[in-house]
Amino acid sequence: MFYRLFMLEYLMEYFLLLIICLLLFVIYKLKFYNILYNNYVDGVSIISENQIIDCNDTLVKLFGYTNKKEFLAVHPLILTPAFQPDNSLSCDKAQLMMELVEKNGKCKFDWVFLDKDQNEKWIEIDIFKLKKEFLSKQKLCMIWRDVSLRIEVQNELKDFNANLETMVKVEIDKNKEKEKQLIMQSKLAQLGEMIAMIAHQWRQPLAAISSSVIDLQMKIILNKEDKQIVNHVENHLNDIENITENLTETIDDFKNFYKPSKSANKSTMNNIVNKSYSMINNYFSSYNIDTVFEYNSINEISVFENELVQVYLNILQNSRENFIIKETENPKIVITTQDHKDGVMVLISDNGGGCDEQILNKMFDPYFSTKYEKNGTGLGLYMSLKIVEEHHNGTITASNTNDGLCFTIILNN
Repeated sequence: MFYRLFMLEYLMEYFLLLIICLLLFVIYKLKFYNILYNNYVDGVSIISENQIIDCNDTLVKLFGYTNKKEFLAVHPLILTPAFQPDNSLSCDKAQLMMELVEKNGKCKFDWVFLDKDQNEKWIEIDIFKLKKEFLSKQKLCMIWRDVSLRIEVQNELKDFNANLETMVKVEIDKNKEKEKQLIMQSKLAQLGEMIAMIAHQWRQPLAAISSSVIDLQMKIILNKEDKQIVNHVENHLNDIENITENLTETIDDFKNFYKPSKSANKSTMNNIVNKSYSMINNYFSSYNIDTVFEYNSINEISVFENELVQVYLNILQNSRENFIIKETENPKIVITTQDHKDGVMVLISDNGGGCDEQILNKMFDPYFSTKYEKNGTGLGLYMSLKIVEEHHNGTITASNTNDGLCFTIILNN
């Protein structure tokens, strides 16, 4: 009997000690979770019957309140503006979110709140139901995360994307305008050379006209009634007419060259090469430049004629200037055309000795020129590159040959 009482007392003390240990463990855990709860990086709150009944210190600081008691005394409607940024009523949208929580057990969304100083804050809300095993009423847990910076960046990115198309269009228009100015600048740079060509091509015809007029005047004075004289005068007049027509054609050629090409036209490359060379034929002849044409192309392609004329004139003028600088004996240029797939290939080669590899690599760079002493602009070959690549979907390259330089131009339909 005594033994049983002893054992019963012993067991009661053991269970009492166990209960005390469990209580201490629970207290320790509660303190641990309380520290974790209050020091969590995001705001945390407990909601019951649409009212915040508890929260951590982070949430209090997030809204700028002094302490938890002050924050919990604030009605939820004070924490939110009447309307959300999408123009929906805050109360209606809040009701919709709560319905989603009721249906799915959780919900996540962005919301605009007002802090103590009525400053707007974008908060990401993560809300979910707490288990009811140890709760007398259904409660909700809300995680509050300040995402104002993220929303600000998103809005800036959205505005940037909205304006990006306009910005790109503006820049494209600017580049097109710059390109037009460069093309005109390049043409103006050729103007002095063109005037020299016109003067050269007109000098001999004008001298011939002057000589014919003097001869006619003398014949008329000395032989007023001679029929042979009449025939002689008529022949000279015909010569003058032909010469003046030729001069007119020369002016028309140069005038048309300076007109911008507004639309592409179908043409063979042989015709465009002929048109280009006709403008400098007499000029080149005066330098005893032998020009050979090897026409093997029959394809017609859509081109901006005047722009391609500018390309060919740039290349031919470079060859002429190189002949003069290097004092090339028996200068010669060979122009070859041949069909290339559905396009055309043009090769313009000379026997001017070629150029250094360093110059070859920079030849098509803007404002690069080896003739500064002659006021070279460095735009001729650069604009030729732009015209061929961007306006004719083609390529233009330069390479040294055994005795000179060769430009290869490929134009595609």
